[in-house]
Amino acid sequence: MIRIGRMVRVGDGSEVAAARRIATQCAEAMRLSEIVTGKVALATTELATNLLKHGGGGMILFGSEEDTPRRGLAIVALDKGRGIANLSMAVQDGYSTAGSQGQGLGAVARAAATFDVYSLPDRGTAVLCRVEDDAAPKMQFDPPPRVTVGGVCVAKTGEDVPGDGWSASIKRDVVTIAVADGLGHGAAAATASNAMVGVFATNPDEELPRMLQDAHGALRATRGAAVGIARLLPAQGRLDFAGVGNIAGTIASDEASRRVVSLNGIVGHEMRKVQTFSYPWTASSVLVLQSDGIGTSWHASSYPGLMQRDPALIAAVLYRDHCRGTDDATVVVAKAS
Repeated sequence: MIRIGRMVRVGDGSEVAAARRIATQCAEAMRLSEIVTGKVALATTELATNLLKHGGGGMILFGSEEDTPRRGLAIVALDKGRGIANLSMAVQDGYSTAGSQGQGLGAVARAAATFDVYSLPDRGTAVLCRVEDDAAPKMQFDPPPRVTVGGVCVAKTGEDVPGDGWSASIKRDVVTIAVADGLGHGAAAATASNAMVGVFATNPDEELPRMLQDAHGALRATRGAAVGIARLLPAQGRLDFAGVGNIAGTIASDEASRRVVSLNGIVGHEMRKVQTFSYPWTASSVLVLQSDGIGTSWHASSYPGLMQRDPALIAAVLYRDHCRGTDDATVVVAKAS
């Protein structure tokens, strides 16, 4: 599960160094080895440089990876440039469309344990890489979960902490995800969303209406929050959802997309009704949960091939294209492993 929570914009040469510095800080905070930290700095430098050369600038997101065999730092570079015409050539050393040595994406791919690129003509490019701490002991996860999860949660520009929050409990046959949007933004909103995440952590297996009732009591002393909780039961072909407030949810699949139902109210202040709604879930289904800092006008059909990518990459692309810029923004994506 990739949890992305830090963003830096890259609009000129001076911001390449800033991106590299933040990447190093993230790696050191995770206590990654010096060798891995060096790989992180290299990958970030190359990605930031590519943003300027080919994308007209953009942004880089950083996040930790949890519930994986080894610790790793996820790095996502996003631009809205002309796209990459030939992806297979672009990752080969010596290939360049900007008159450079053409070692950027190839160097990033070599440094990464996981590497993926999504690009559309004249709509931009998204690059995801995960730099893994290969010196850390490798844990075993057997059997692996049926669903993978990734998300982006970024504070409104000018705020130190996001007023949104999310958490996930990932087991073999049951995955539960909670997203909270504290009213407003900043520290007071974060207090509300953190309270919801705390309720979720106490018992993520609780029935969804009961969890919302518990959260309603826990958030009374806060501003309150919009909350959406989804429970995926892939072996049963079912997704359950209970929401209060404006957490939007979309189930995208090969056949069609549909929105999940969230009821009016504010958890912690006004919650008159709690109800769980059930929906079909198939191997091709993709769940997208988002706070109202993300516009809801997107359609999966506008992004050919994106729903087959890593959940964190899907979330990052939707964040890039639909972040309103006036509030904290969260996108969480779940799909079959």
